Amino acid sequence: MTFISGYSLSEDYAGHLQRIGAFAIDLAILTAAGAGIALAAEFLAGGSDPVTIPLLSAFQLLMPWFYYAAMESSAKGATIGKMILGIRVADAEGYTPTFGRAALRAIPKCIPVLWPGYLAAVFTQRRQAFHDLIARTLVVRSE
Repeated sequence: MTFISGYSLSEDYAGHLQRIGAFAIDLAILTAAGAGIALAAEFLAGGSDPVTIPLLSAFQLLMPWFYYAAMESSAKGATIGKMILGIRVADAEGYTPTFGRAALRAIPKCIPVLWPGYLAAVFTQRRQAFHDLIARTLVVRSE
């Protein structure tokens, strides 16, 4: 059983190394942004404010989810890592996914215990990882 029916040109699917590279770039961006925000919060609050730490933790948990959802549902359909490597996220018809679909796709990507779901891309015909299968998306080369 397949989830994607309309977009089927196999030569358009992003390669495994492109996907891994894009993920690594995005992870570096998110790690640097999170560290910068943590340092700014430490500097501004002095580390002793009991409200700052829970708010910072919540923000750092939601930041990757929002980054992926917002970037992949934007006009480019790609995060910074995907743009650099020339790939983008598409729905079944090859269009940029809606924010809701991109937000659903981002959930497993933000939970490290689910990262082995990336291995599904090796075994599926359309190179879809677990998060692509549940959101009914694919990662294709940019035009």
